[in-house]
Amino acid sequence: MNVEDPFVGRLAELTRLRACALSARAGRPGLVLIEGEAGIGKTELLRHWLRDPSLRAFTVLRARCDTSEQDFVFGMVQQLISSAPGSLVGELSLLTGRIPASTPPYEVGSRLLEFLGTLQSEQPVVLLIDDVQWADAASLQACSFVLRRLEADAVLTVLTARSTGDGHEPHSADALRRLVGAVPGSVRMALRGLDVEHVSELITRVTGQMVTTYLAEDLRDRTAGNPLYMSTLLAELPDGTLTETSLKALPVPSSLTAAIRSQLAHLPGPSQALVEAVAVLGVPSPLAKVGWLAEVEDPSSAVEAALRSGLVRWRPDQPAAPVEIAHAMQRQAVIETIAPDRLRHLHAAAVHLVDRHTAWAHRVAAAGPLDLQLAAELVDAADEAFAAGEADRSATLLLWAADLEVTRAGRERHLLRAVERLLAIEQFTRVAALMPRVRASAPCAARSLALGAQALHRGTLPAAEAHSLAALEESEKEGETHTEIAARTALSAVLNFLGRYDEGIEAARRALERDPSVTYAWINLCTGLALAQGPQTALRELSQVTPTVLRVTPETGPHDVALLSLRGILRIASGSLKRGAEDCRTALELGRAHSVSTLSDFTQTHLATAQYLLGDWEDVPISCERGLAITANGEGRAAAYAWEYAALCWLAAGRGEWAAALEHLHALENRSVTDRVDTAHTSALCAVSRAIYAQARGDHQAMLTAVEPLAQSKTGWAGQLQVYWLPLHAEALIGLGRMREAEAEISHLRVTAEDCSCLRASASWLAGRLASHRGNLALARTTFEQGLASLYQADAPLLHTALLEHDYGLVLRHSGHTAAADKWLDEARQRLRRVQARPFLERCAQDLSQPAQPATTTREAVVVRELSAREREIAHLVGRGLTNKEIGKELFVSSKTVEYHLSHVYEKLALTNRRELRDHVQRGILTQGN
Repeated sequence: MNVEDPFVGRLAELTRLRACALSARAGRPGLVLIEGEAGIGKTELLRHWLRDPSLRAFTVLRARCDTSEQDFVFGMVQQLISSAPGSLVGELSLLTGRIPASTPPYEVGSRLLEFLGTLQSEQPVVLLIDDVQWADAASLQACSFVLRRLEADAVLTVLTARSTGDGHEPHSADALRRLVGAVPGSVRMALRGLDVEHVSELITRVTGQMVTTYLAEDLRDRTAGNPLYMSTLLAELPDGTLTETSLKALPVPSSLTAAIRSQLAHLPGPSQALVEAVAVLGVPSPLAKVGWLAEVEDPSSAVEAALRSGLVRWRPDQPAAPVEIAHAMQRQAVIETIAPDRLRHLHAAAVHLVDRHTAWAHRVAAAGPLDLQLAAELVDAADEAFAAGEADRSATLLLWAADLEVTRAGRERHLLRAVERLLAIEQFTRVAALMPRVRASAPCAARSLALGAQALHRGTLPAAEAHSLAALEESEKEGETHTEIAARTALSAVLNFLGRYDEGIEAARRALERDPSVTYAWINLCTGLALAQGPQTALRELSQVTPTVLRVTPETGPHDVALLSLRGILRIASGSLKRGAEDCRTALELGRAHSVSTLSDFTQTHLATAQYLLGDWEDVPISCERGLAITANGEGRAAAYAWEYAALCWLAAGRGEWAAALEHLHALENRSVTDRVDTAHTSALCAVSRAIYAQARGDHQAMLTAVEPLAQSKTGWAGQLQVYWLPLHAEALIGLGRMREAEAEISHLRVTAEDCSCLRASASWLAGRLASHRGNLALARTTFEQGLASLYQADAPLLHTALLEHDYGLVLRHSGHTAAADKWLDEARQRLRRVQARPFLERCAQDLSQPAQPATTTREAVVVRELSAREREIAHLVGRGLTNKEIGKELFVSSKTVEYHLSHVYEKLALTNRRELRDHVQRGILTQGN
């Protein structure tokens, strides 16, 4: 039999792969998932495709995943990188050497996009990942991020996945399914058994003889057309000839696994030993090393029969002449055939032939059922891995240690610690598989903590509270300070979600009394304080934390990044928009530098809301898109979606893009239904968003209907979001003629504005509008002028500033000062033009006594409206002076995608170079024609 599996019956799939490669080469990225049972021919299809001459024009990055490497964080990514030209890898420091396990997958994905942009400057790229169902979770998340962000890239990604065969569902399977479903235009190829015609072809290639249709049908029926199964059986023909008699005499095992075992049993002793040694090692290994492990004196002779059987492959053209099992299914079957004592002996000997990380698996396999010494060493290694940020690997080592323990208490201790570490990195899918063992464990604090975390993740708050309380009680009995702190921190989060803020605050304080460095205890404490007493109270509490949070220095560490993000979010909620936005930007930069992502999703979205209020409207979709990219990649919290959709809704409404605004609003409303633990928070954002949409439409009744529930509460999330809805409520009351209620609301607004700088301009505007509607023009004029005089001191929202100027102009007109009125109306119009606030701009233009002609009627002003959202973003960032590489990082796309869209911008605007575009953007081209 040939060393390589025969390639037959896959012409249609091969043609499809070639077509996908041609499409990718033209700048249309693609994703192909090839699925099928073990032995169906996935690897052979790829091997044949890679020989295609057209692929010589591609850079091929390849990785092969294995069950033994699922807990090596970013192992798959590092395989891909290591297969690239070394000179290019050196440009990206994060991707050289071992990627820190603490690095957020989206950050690794961002660097991969940058790397792919560099590679594409030379030639198109193929990412080829075998057995992706065994990829480590972090790599799969990073690759998911990349594949969702490819736009105009010459990149084809090809994945192979085993659909059936071993009875185990890998914990990355759900993520894989979500990935393929999320990539537009992805192609799924389900490889099935060969038909009769191709079975005949396979028989001819293996045996060199032509056969009848009857014989081909018979063999196909026995094997379901599985190429590996058939090749295994054909290798067993005594004389290599297939006839009706020999086929009937041929014992056909009931499964491929059984066939492989039979094949192994018919090998000569030395060859069989060699195959067993190759299977135990599990990776391509030098023939001399394999021979030593197998205790075979002449491995070169012994390997010949193994090669003829098709069980192993040999690479004599490589320096170490490595050999490996030809197929994962063959390896599994061979290992299951080895006698237990010999298998332990081989694993024990293999310890000396592999690296220290791989050696643990061999040591565990070589150990007896109970080995306390090895269990203790595994625990030490697990602690070392956890300290290095490798929580997944640490959990695996602890679970191995649990299997070697004598007592139930020892087994459960290691199990629960493994679950605790998986929960720390939010590996809920892997934890779910361990929950039956957790529930069967004896009651203790660690068990209750695990059950509480799972309940909170599922949104069952009463159960989460009960388990957290039980964990607290049990930890106090056990005298375990660590679990007590964890229990109080968990309880504080649950109580905040339940709206029992005072109790949540107390639980967080008690945790911090024991350990002031617990980040999430600080987050829960400040969240509770903000919801119960307002963001200013939370900020005062936070100001007591370490000075590095308040004054960013080179020593600012990962713990401080989270607290800096928290401070930025609280500052925005308290109305200190500019300082809050600066905190958020700094925290995001430090998070990138320290390879941590704490609160990055919320940080991005709160930055977007601050940008909306301040009038940096071109930056809002960029921040939202970054936040959505993180959240959609499974690295953010579900509640972050609400902020992302809300900010996008506000922006679209402000620009009069009604369909887009409603689309985002409906997405937000759907989120309020599906959120499991953040219903009050999301519902409050829904109310604000409906009111902002109604404001843009000039519908005061809809505004009031939306925010009235918040006005009646003014606590909890209503209080936290008052910066956004308080002015809307007063505006609606004035618009509906409910003056006394409006007066009371504006009085409240003025008091609130004393500690909330961004509401000062809003309070002046609305107080002046109220006076104007009551006919007191003198008071209105004085109030507006006071507001305008204090604008430079405040974080004045751009929209409210423009409306103040607009209303002031109207009051001046009614007072007979037409020229001064038009000056302020034009000031408001110019301000609104800068952000393209079309609904408000149209009202302002109507009130000018001599409506101004559009500032620009050139082709540019017309064509700029035809720019796509991505083209506008890129043009805006060019105007800020960013390079293509920097723009790619900002937008989470490759530089190739930036180049593609930039070329369209040049073409549409009839520009020839970057300098011209930058000059045009800085002169306001993106806001012309409004």
